[in-house]
Amino acid sequence: MLRDLGVQELIVTGVLTNCCCENTAREAFDLDYRVFFASDGTAAANEELHLSTLRNLAFGFAYVQSSDQLAEAM
Repeated sequence: MLRDLGVQELIVTGVLTNCCCENTAREAFDLDYRVFFASDGTAAANEELHLSTLRNLAFGFAYVQSSDQLAEAM
């Protein structure tokens, strides 16, 4: 459906940074979408899990930015 709509970029937000949000971002990357991940638009059970996921995604799967940065870019 997204491809039919011409969508090429996705912004990921949600609950559990290190679970569903990370999985969604990685899957979107694997499907050749340009992925943006809102660093302050997700949360985890603790800061260590949250920051680890942000670092992993920024390594090559997504552009990790604050919601203010994303809003400004739009």
